[in-house]
Amino acid sequence: MKRKEFVDLVGERLTHVTPARNRAGIAARGLMSAASLAQASGVAPGRIILRSDRRALSLPEGEAVLTHQRPLLQGAATAQRFLDAHTLESWAAQLDQRIFLWPKRKGRAFEKSFGQAVHVLSLCAGALFDACADHVFLSPINSGNATRRPARRGDWLYVPATAPVSAFKDNRRRRGLTRQRDTVAEVSLTCALPPDVLARVCR
Repeated sequence: MKRKEFVDLVGERLTHVTPARNRAGIAARGLMSAASLAQASGVAPGRIILRSDRRALSLPEGEAVLTHQRPLLQGAATAQRFLDAHTLESWAAQLDQRIFLWPKRKGRAFEKSFGQAVHVLSLCAGALFDACADHVFLSPINSGNATRRPARRGDWLYVPATAPVSAFKDNRRRRGLTRQRDTVAEVSLTCALPPDVLARVCR
């Protein structure tokens, strides 16, 4: 898809919601995935997966607080039913390699459910596409949530922003998982956004 098609799918602005204590660290180092933050703090990424509580990491630029993975842990008993070619552990590990953004309305709902003071970043979707389109992926569900009746998911769930629009909209329908064409519920990045890039996309 092209820039305009991407913006039409996700909206003009995307939201990143994080604990308020991360504000200074983000200003200093930009946005990084949980796995990258763990490595930078000297903690093996495997030690942070399936965390039931928030985890504070110590980095040179200041503390980084990771959110918990309780919504995924709620699916532990039924993981084989909703995960394709993954265990709960491996799915949690790949989640930690991504940075998550939300379309505006989803971001508001996520912010309200956070349960603590938050820092909210508003990113220009078009500028994000310009900066790192090859590392942007779209999902029709919150891929880290396995509460209630978890939707089927696997690596195939994440559709590249550079793929045709139909590749995303019909991804689950072609698999017989839905009857309707999908809309975007979640955007994820597989690259960091250093401070200079973050400043450009948050304009």
